[in-house]
Parts: sequence; structure tokens; C-alpha cells
Amino acid sequence: MGSDSLAKSGRGKLAWGILGTGGIARTFARDLSQSKTGQLLAVGSRTAEAAARFADEFAIPRRYDSYEAMLRDPEVEAVYISLPNHLHAQWVVKCAQAGKQILCEKPLATNVGEAMVAIEAARAHNVFLMEAFMYRCHPQTAKLVELIREKAIGEVRVIQAHFSYNLGGPHLENIRQQNQSAGGSIMDVGCYCASMARLIAGAATGQDFAEPLEIKAVAHIGEKSRVDEWSTAASRFPGGIVANLTCGTQVNVDNTLRIWGSEGHILVPQPWKPQREGNRILVYREAKQQTEEIVVGADVPLYAVEADTVAAQIANRQALPPAMTWADSLGNMRMLDYWRKEIGLVFDNER
Repeated sequence: MGSDSLAKSGRGKLAWGILGTGGIARTFARDLSQSKTGQLLAVGSRTAEAAARFADEFAIPRRYDSYEAMLRDPEVEAVYISLPNHLHAQWVVKCAQAGKQILCEKPLATNVGEAMVAIEAARAHNVFLMEAFMYRCHPQTAKLVELIREKAIGEVRVIQAHFSYNLGGPHLENIRQQNQSAGGSIMDVGCYCASMARLIAGAATGQDFAEPLEIKAVAHIGEKSRVDEWSTAASRFPGGIVANLTCGTQVNVDNTLRIWGSEGHILVPQPWKPQREGNRILVYREAKQQTEEIVVGADVPLYAVEADTVAAQIANRQALPPAMTWADSLGNMRMLDYWRKEIGLVFDNER
């Protein structure tokens, strides 16, 4: 499908289909209704009942009882893949083969090898592909990169990125608590922390992103879930930058981002899920002994911002930084592989 796909639809908006009907699919469907560029045309599920329930809730005109059936719909132009982690890469490939533009939930794949296959499929079939780190599309993240590049706190030295929540349980029916689904906290939310550290370290050293030189990590792996339920990683980046990353599915933490530099520090209270308004970046400058509050908003809800980013960059086949480029996704996947290797976590589909 060419770069004029918006015009081809005849509706003036990009026609989206969703694969999967879980919680994140519901969030995307809700926000997409406020997108400037997209509209929801179809949903595909493993059962007709699940597809019908989802379609009725969000007034989706077309519902399919299999993922393959939705991909055969020629009027579905872009697909949001919201399936469990272990299915991401294979359905990126199938979407690419069907000529669809692709937004795939993070992480892009189970490991870097799978991610390479997924990206090569997008390249071979000449379609758009972006890994769905929605926070990377929000104006707050662009402003944060700008502050780092302007050396608002001098030279960046320490990054602290935390993202964790408490599912309770164990709830082994939840895919985040399943080894066979490539679950666990690193894959679910640690991937955000890794992507942020790489983004900030890159901005501090004049690049779009940076790769860690070293990673050390520890974790608690559940006896029943066989995945990491909480973990901390320490990483070292070029330029003398070090980062502390914390994630979990069984413990609440403050879910903030702190960046410490030679002349001050930055606090971002809502780094992962910035809202339409009221998002604050707090910049403390030691020389002035004062904190500046920068408020950054968006015109539409977070996942609508993400969908609009896809529509704006279809002609390029990949997004522009700070959204996730293909090289950025490969680097992030590689960092997650190293993190898992440190804690000895192997998924069933990798054995």
C-alpha cells in the first residue's frame, strides 16, 4: 500500500484494524475515536463472540472471528497488533505480507533475532512499522530530549527510570505472568525503562539513542510464573552515564523518571503515560537554586497521538525520533536480551 493510502481509503482517514481484544486494545480503540487521522474499521479475534463484544462496545463496523480473516479485508489499511508478546513478530510478518501498515505493541518481539525478522518483513513488503512505545510520540518526550540537548542540567550523569505495578496473585491466567507468553516485568514495563535510558543517553551524547556498554541485573523469578516479577538493572552508557532501571508486576513503585546532571536534575512525574494536559517536567538548576516547571500537553489523547504519528510517517515506512525507528527498536530489544541473560530468564519459545 503506497504513501497515498489515506486518499485511497476514500474516507479521508486511515482505516485501522485491531488484532486482539485485550485491555490495551480497548485503550487504543477508545483513544482512536479522537484521532485526527484515523478511524477504526475492523477488529479480529480468535472467536466470533469476542470480536462481536469488542465491536459492539466501540461501534466498529466490521468484526472477524480470526486474525487471518481481518488481514484479508482490503479496506483495512493499518493494523494495531495487541497480541501477547510471543505472537508479535509472527503477526508483524503476516501483516507485512498482507500489505498493511503496522503498529505493534511493545516489545516488538521476544528477542532481537525475532525483531530482525519482523523489520526485514516490513522492509521487504515496503510497509510502515513502528513499535508502540506511545510515550515516545508525545510532545512531553520531545521537550525532554530538547532540554537534555540544551544541557539544561549540564552533563547527564545518572538516569533513574522506574515502572512497576502490583498485579497481586499470582494470577497465572494473566499473560504477564506466563513464561510461555514471553511475559514478566522486563518485557512488560522494563522495556520502557530501557528505551528511556537509551533515549536520554543518546540525547546527552548527540545521538537519537545510545546503546549500553555494560548491564548488570538482579531479579525475583516466580516459582509458578517462571518469569521475573520484579527486577533492577544497572547499566553504563557512553559519556560516563549510568542508569538504574526498576520494573515489576508484583510491587508498586513511584513510576517516575529522574535525570541527574552536573548542574542540576530533572524530574518527570508521568514519563510513561502523559495526558492531554497537566504533564509536568521539573527542572532544578543548582546555580539558581530554583525549580522551573514546564507544562506540556497534546491535542488528543495519548494513543491517538500515537496513531497520528503513524499516519504522518507512512511515506517514510518508519517513524522519526523520538518515536521508535527500526534501529532504535533493534537496540532496545538487544538491551532486553542482555537484561534477561543477566537474570537467567529464557522463554519457552526460545528453548
